[in-house]
Amino acid sequence: MQPLHFKVPRLKEETIRVECWDLDDFFEPIHFHEEFQITLILEGGGSLFVSESVVPFRKGEVYLLGKNLPHVFRNSGFGFPDHGHKKARAISVFFNQDVLKGSLKDIPEAYAIQRLLDFSVYGIRVSDKQQTMISKKLNALTLKQAFERYLGLLDILEGISKDNKLTFISSLGIPIHTVQENIPKINMVFDFIKSNYSERITLKQVAALVNMSPTAFCRFFKYKSQKTFSRFLIEVRIANACRLLYQDDFNTSECCYNSGYNNLSNFHKHFRSVTGMTPLEYRNKVLKRAN
Repeated sequence: MQPLHFKVPRLKEETIRVECWDLDDFFEPIHFHEEFQITLILEGGGSLFVSESVVPFRKGEVYLLGKNLPHVFRNSGFGFPDHGHKKARAISVFFNQDVLKGSLKDIPEAYAIQRLLDFSVYGIRVSDKQQTMISKKLNALTLKQAFERYLGLLDILEGISKDNKLTFISSLGIPIHTVQENIPKINMVFDFIKSNYSERITLKQVAALVNMSPTAFCRFFKYKSQKTFSRFLIEVRIANACRLLYQDDFNTSECCYNSGYNNLSNFHKHFRSVTGMTPLEYRNKVLKRAN
């Protein structure tokens, strides 16, 4: 089966995307994307498919997956809905490794990070000895914003680059394949949402933008981004609210209305679903860490 090429949703001002997954199953099917991926498994286990290789994965492990490397985390009991309790919780970080390598190319001290990024074409598992330290830094990264997040990522990569017991998952690296389709339609949708998230946006309006019916568009968007359109719109709006809270210039109501909401109750519900905290808890936690 040809791996699926999909787009990682990122904001216009976002170099690094940090996602906290709390799902029944990890994303299917086998897929690849342009972004480098770091994933910490918080809960769950099963089989990790990387290129031609399959290895078991479990709670607490950290993996690095390079640009365009086909992969999928598949829970134990996949395909058997009545198999019992399943859970897929993880922190995943996505970024453009070419941009990062370009920013480090004239820094001799960053050679180990550059080499680590090059080796990621094979898929990498961080050693047991380093996992605790890297896990703490990945958890901390979820609360960082703006340039602090970039520095936090460099710190994580530098820590992993010192690991002399890294495990390479695939012996072949990225197989030779081409992206058989580009995705201008979904890029058009991303650009539209990033420019208009503070306004009222309807499914019918966005579907018409790419000449699709709402039903066809919903299937298309989920297939290409591994998210529903409504969830993507919520995440974009809440990410903007987090940015406003972090700047400490806006109160909760202002963050709500400047992020496309006209209802505080709905805003609070969506904010908690994305961050696991109320807006006030988020501000207090982020500012406390910054101080």
